[in-house]
Amino acid sequence: MRLTRLSYDIDSVLFGEKSSIDGHTLILDKLELERLLDCSEFASVKIGIAAPGSGARILSVGDITEPTIRIGAEDTTFPGLIGKTRTVGDGNSIVLRGVVVSEVVEVTVEIPSVMQLSEEAAEVTALADMWHVTLDAYPAPGVAKYDYLRALNVASKRAAKYLASLAAALEPDEQEVLELKQGDLSELPRVAYLANVLCHRPHTESLIYGASMLESLPIILHPNEILDGAVTNRNYDQSFNADPTFIWQNHPVILELIRRHGVDLDFAGVVVSNVHHELACKERNAIMSAALLKHNLRADAVIITKEGGGHPQVDVGLQVDALEGGYGIKTVILIVEMLSMTNDSYGQLIFTSDFANAIVSTGCTTIVTLPPATEEIGTVWSARAGMGEGDMSETGELKVNYRVLRGGQSQLGWTRYGSLKF
Repeated sequence: MRLTRLSYDIDSVLFGEKSSIDGHTLILDKLELERLLDCSEFASVKIGIAAPGSGARILSVGDITEPTIRIGAEDTTFPGLIGKTRTVGDGNSIVLRGVVVSEVVEVTVEIPSVMQLSEEAAEVTALADMWHVTLDAYPAPGVAKYDYLRALNVASKRAAKYLASLAAALEPDEQEVLELKQGDLSELPRVAYLANVLCHRPHTESLIYGASMLESLPIILHPNEILDGAVTNRNYDQSFNADPTFIWQNHPVILELIRRHGVDLDFAGVVVSNVHHELACKERNAIMSAALLKHNLRADAVIITKEGGGHPQVDVGLQVDALEGGYGIKTVILIVEMLSMTNDSYGQLIFTSDFANAIVSTGCTTIVTLPPATEEIGTVWSARAGMGEGDMSETGELKVNYRVLRGGQSQLGWTRYGSLKF
């Protein structure tokens, strides 16, 4: 597969009479976009713009998506979700950089995420440095919670596709070709990536080509498929436990491995596996993932990540045992330390393995203090009550765990900080 990403930089976003891109300014016809995204599950749709550094706060933010569209195959953008189910990762795709589509969740969820476009938040997550086109849709009377959330998830992808389409006739700021060139790479180590996704119940899940991984066995994907929209996020009740679609579109591990392919490693491919509640299912997926990595991808080494909280670490431990203990394949774990701020370095993991001797931390439980918001986007005030170790003071100052700040604690390694343990 050969994917060419055509990137267009957006420096500002404003409302105007006609949607277009003028230089590096994205101009939106607000009414047109609201009509485009309206559906029977929504009572109303409100499009907003939140500028980086403005201090605006989204009280309950859902998925965040980078605008993108597949050129020449526009009807396969986000395949299986809003587009036809076709294999993606080959051809040309447009992406708009510096701007994202952010869902505003107007129903109560178990543990919500927040976004604030302030300097303090930007020190934690680069998503706070971007322009946010907010999609604030209110559920229609009588519409069930998950029907509303499903419609919201689809609407944000439709908006992302529409915004990227505005750049179709423009010259890109940058082109990058992503492919795994063939050749004699026998002298280089074959490195694969094992991505564990969190799928526990409807709307606390990841989607592959629009289908939930809830009962799926491990599968092999070409890395380009993931970067081109085959994997999307639909986690609302525990959104802090999974990365938004934006980070899958810009997956740091996958991009680094592609860029180093043929230089100092041979990127063998990606296996995606779901984490289960039941031990027997965890053991099954660990064994099957290891077999795919050994016999199909012929990996010499594997990088492992996971989504979710504590018990998905068990899946990681089982996979390390199956890979290193069973096949002699070297492993490196990329993991967030999220059990508590009081545990020492040995108390951050809930599994033991004789083979888990290479672990990279993307940070631990930390609190950030956000200043009072200059603007609040969204109306679900109950969102403020479920922010883990954070709370809202009368002045509007907000103290939240990094993981509750969207993109603040990435389990895929898309982060501005880490932690050192001695």
